[in-house]
Amino acid sequence: MIEIREVKGKRMLKKFIDFPIALYKNCPYFTPYLYEDEIANLTPGKNPASSYCDFKLFMAFKDGKAVGRICAIISRFANERYNQKRIRFNRIDMIDDIEVTKALIGAVEKFGLENGMEEICGPLGYSDQDKEGLLTYGFDQKNMFATFYTYPYYVDHLRALGFVEDAVWIEEKLSVPNELDPTIVKIAEFAKKHYNLKLVRPKNKRQLKPYIKKVLRLTNECYEHLYEYVPINEEQMDHLAAQYVPLINLNFLQLIENEEGKLVAYGLMIPSPVDALKKCNGHLFPFGWIGFLHALNHSKVLDMLLISIHPDYRAKGAGAIIMEDACIQAKKYKIDHAETGPMLENNKDIQTFWNRFEKEHHKTRACFLKRI
Repeated sequence: MIEIREVKGKRMLKKFIDFPIALYKNCPYFTPYLYEDEIANLTPGKNPASSYCDFKLFMAFKDGKAVGRICAIISRFANERYNQKRIRFNRIDMIDDIEVTKALIGAVEKFGLENGMEEICGPLGYSDQDKEGLLTYGFDQKNMFATFYTYPYYVDHLRALGFVEDAVWIEEKLSVPNELDPTIVKIAEFAKKHYNLKLVRPKNKRQLKPYIKKVLRLTNECYEHLYEYVPINEEQMDHLAAQYVPLINLNFLQLIENEEGKLVAYGLMIPSPVDALKKCNGHLFPFGWIGFLHALNHSKVLDMLLISIHPDYRAKGAGAIIMEDACIQAKKYKIDHAETGPMLENNKDIQTFWNRFEKEHHKTRACFLKRI
């Protein structure tokens, strides 16, 4: 018999966060969440998204053993913004037993019905800065720091339960060119000369601080039209800064300003720490942080987390300045290849952005939806 329990207390929250580690113990492609970040994300008083989200965590047990987990989220902001009555699910993991999946989804649906919801969709998080989308292709590839890996049977279970795809994202692997593409160099130089755009690189994290909220506000402006996007509020900006600023290698951050000193584009990339994160099972303390920080400076894979370009500057070469510098830094640090974050399959602008690189479509993920 399958028993569903709501997660209560610190001990059970730890069990919830660490559940995938045992499930994926022998999987070379899986990397766990960063434990310290998850504590902050899943504790209502620590996560600013609690101001517009109601959520519950559930775990499934069979014969007294943990066999699954799921997070249920009602985003009041998203429902009002998109005129819908949806409950989201995220952090879904379970053994290959569809009855376990059915019980977990059932717990989310029950919570949704109690609050007037009519549809269930996911994996989606509190905001677009949370990991989202279920892997549907590329099961022989490691996840990025900003995504998660899931077994193929997850999709089979959801489809058997009546879910259909509601959004699809693709990810691509880019080879680092031996020589800079002369067209990219030419466009970048033209943008600097004719539109007075300049690349800004803070020398330290203290100099970076004034740019953090500028970056996140630009993200809101550039991403607001994308699927189920939830803008980042001021409190969340502080929350995200605390999680992401320590990860930033300033050599892989491109800040583009116009002649008035306004931020008009940025590129945020990090040498991938996923192998180090796997070795410490997502726990930075007491000693996991040593390998983690080493990876942020020495990994041969570059995770391209975010690129945002103000609409007024997309045809003015701002993107070329970002890519020119990224290629220079990648060669300098002996990066083997880069990976894009998930890109909506109908977002042709960002996909076209990579056409001058040798690339491989190596992963696809999707968000699933059904009526309750």
